[in-house]
Amino acid sequence: MNRDETAMFSTSSSGRTILHVAVIAGHDEIVKKLVKEGKDKLVKMKDKRGYTALALVAELTGNTNIAKCMVEKKGGELIGQDLLSMKNNDGEIPVLLAAAKGHKEMTSYLFARTRMEDMANNNYHNGVLLLTRCINAEIFGVALSLLQQFPHLPLAHKSKSKSDGVQPLYALARMPSMFLSGSSYGFIRRFLYKILRLPEKKVQNLYGIAVIVTNGSLHEKQIKTSFMGRIFGWIFNILKISQVQLFGRLVIHVYMSFQDLVISNLSGIREIYNKKMTHRLVLEILNCLYQRIQKFKESELREASAYDAMLQAAKHGNIEFIDAMRKANPDLLWAIDKNKRGIFSHAILNRQKVVFQLIHDETVNGRKEIVRCRVDAFGNSLLHLAGNLGPSADLHRRSGPALQMQREILWFKAVEKIVHPKCKEAKNAEDRKPREIFTESHKELVKSGEKWAKDTAGSFTLVATLITTIMFAAAFTVPGGNNQDSGIPLFLKDQTFNVFIIADAISLFTSSTSVLLFIGILTARYAEKDFLKSLPLKLLFGLIALFFSVVSMMVAFCASLAMLLKGHQGVIITAMSFASIPVIVLVPSQLRLFIEIFKSTTDFQASRIVLALLATSMVERFTYSFSTISSNKIPWQEVGPVVIDVGLGREGQHLIPATAIGKELKPLDFKTDL
Repeated sequence: MNRDETAMFSTSSSGRTILHVAVIAGHDEIVKKLVKEGKDKLVKMKDKRGYTALALVAELTGNTNIAKCMVEKKGGELIGQDLLSMKNNDGEIPVLLAAAKGHKEMTSYLFARTRMEDMANNNYHNGVLLLTRCINAEIFGVALSLLQQFPHLPLAHKSKSKSDGVQPLYALARMPSMFLSGSSYGFIRRFLYKILRLPEKKVQNLYGIAVIVTNGSLHEKQIKTSFMGRIFGWIFNILKISQVQLFGRLVIHVYMSFQDLVISNLSGIREIYNKKMTHRLVLEILNCLYQRIQKFKESELREASAYDAMLQAAKHGNIEFIDAMRKANPDLLWAIDKNKRGIFSHAILNRQKVVFQLIHDETVNGRKEIVRCRVDAFGNSLLHLAGNLGPSADLHRRSGPALQMQREILWFKAVEKIVHPKCKEAKNAEDRKPREIFTESHKELVKSGEKWAKDTAGSFTLVATLITTIMFAAAFTVPGGNNQDSGIPLFLKDQTFNVFIIADAISLFTSSTSVLLFIGILTARYAEKDFLKSLPLKLLFGLIALFFSVVSMMVAFCASLAMLLKGHQGVIITAMSFASIPVIVLVPSQLRLFIEIFKSTTDFQASRIVLALLATSMVERFTYSFSTISSNKIPWQEVGPVVIDVGLGREGQHLIPATAIGKELKPLDFKTDL
């Protein structure tokens, strides 16, 4: 190449130059030398597909450093502006190619340097196509910048590529994980998510793309729905009051500095912060789309695939998207596909609880009767659809097949409550009733549930039986032995001995109870309705009894050691520490199963209210004298009826302490925790 300068301009059979080969191989230094020697002529040469070297690196490697060699000088001055606008044989510029392959950094870099005229040409064709590709590739900064820079950007493109077959609305509708409701965080991650603060209004990324976030209030509404979220919101609002504004600014500045330090050093916190930032950007994108949809006519809605997007959002449980679109245009809530299935039909088929609950919304009341009686192209009512087995993704949210079956029954009964009574016995085009479909489609799940329940109960029965045997023997072989003449235990007058005997008795009785409960599971008939309440409750109370038996056994063990090793405090403390290990291991291993059974089998929200009332009552009871408490002279008054909707529907009288009658108590109205 040093002898013949024209050699660098020679091409292969595919039309590629040495620069094309260098950028594909990722050789930065070689690319720099070639760009310096070949100048514009070499950089702008295309292969037979119309690709420049920049287009190739944008599509194939996403190497931003190599792109900078061809686009910028050392000081950052643009030298390849025309290069950014050069199209390949398919009419696509480099930024579109980078977005199609999901190269986030490359897309952001090229977008920040591409002329906006290139986005607006040909009725915003490049702009809409880039918007769709950026949403699909989760490059939300570029997508939001496009929407904010082009207020009249259409929401429909005419690309013939199969990969671009969806419109921007449709692409966003099938991404529930990009919204807060679709993120499944544990307690600790959820707590960190709530306390992390984001920039107030302007967000700017590494390559200079700045976006204005105006819907922080919407984002904060989602964050502040919980107790901890409200607490942190109050604190920051107090710090902004004029009387403490100077101190508040100082505190917020210190907090943000500390947050930046933590984020920069802890990858886990940084991941949560980035996720929260993504949620905020996506909410702003949704807000921009909402404002455009409000002005769309019917033909524009269909061209933008708005109705199809609503159905797709219903399938994926994207409640934020559905809520925004129905407020922009209420008619979108009544989208129907080719099989005459609407949003609620898809919500039932895909077991999307939050979408299904919209049927109780005020905006639906006018057409609720139509929804209740609607049938699809195959003669299926909503109850027929509920009879089908739910998707595997939904079933796997439960710990075992028995609880999965319980969830399926709860769904069927919840839908049964809202459909017209005639639908319960109506037949579809295949001459099948909803209950027949349910029984047929859940046969295998019932068998799997039976096997899982028996295996689980069998394992716990073995453990409970061993504890029963041990504690029964311990009751007659007490620590220290018995008096040879009277047979009375030698440590009878020791207070620790009383602890030992009580703990031993509790462990024996609770382990025996758990054995009987688990035997009840092993001998159950395993009919469909047994999975709703009977089996889960037996398993729940069996687990509780087994837990208390293990704890009581450890207490009895520690009490025994304390009697036998008086004066050896170090040995006793060490032994007690080791005795706590079984409890520590048992709780985390079975806690998830316990919570799932408790939430799905009992009215969890009602339980919390009852506990709150009991707590209030207990506080007031302590103001009474000891004699009043011991004589049980607490006045009780019957109030009701209190309606508690737990899926099957029931109304009953509930007792509330008269001490709470003066308080503001509203009728309870709870929906099933599906």
